Amino acid sequence: MLSLYKCTPFEQWVEQICRKYRITTPEHLTIEYVSSRMNIWVYYQPFRSSHIDRGLGMYSVNVDARLSPEEQWEDFLHELCHVLRHSGNQFCMPESFLQWQEQDANSFVPYAAIPFFMLNRMELPPHQNDLIDLITHTFRVTRELARRRVEQIQRRILQTILHEEWLKQVALDERKLI
Repeated sequence: MLSLYKCTPFEQWVEQICRKYRITTPEHLTIEYVSSRMNIWVYYQPFRSSHIDRGLGMYSVNVDARLSPEEQWEDFLHELCHVLRHSGNQFCMPESFLQWQEQDANSFVPYAAIPFFMLNRMELPPHQNDLIDLITHTFRVTRELARRRVEQIQRRILQTILHEEWLKQVALDERKLI
């Protein structure tokens, strides 16, 4: 069934980044491994996660020390998206652009936390709750993120099925006109 899944261009970009930095297995998906591969300094302090562009390609990320390890990982990925894709000082940018950057970073998290190219290599259980449990354990993410990612994948598969059925119907209708 996963063969019907079509990755978005954003998701393809995330896979390219993973491969570029040799992040290829779920075991690599840790703050320590990713930050070392990308040369990002990470600090753990008891305040909201954030990132700093130190210039000349040097970045720091503060991860909120009050969060669970799974929440810290998801926050780190959110900040990583800002490092990889965004520029500018969020304190002095237009509100609409700030909102777009935040939405973009939020969209990045499920793709980076549970990359499809890694998930696709696994043997997956048929029942949704078992699948969510497996993803939660294997990718060390919150159950909520695992659930959202599974539902996202299911929606994309359904979208592919519906598109293929529509194409069949269009072809049938065209044959009737001939």
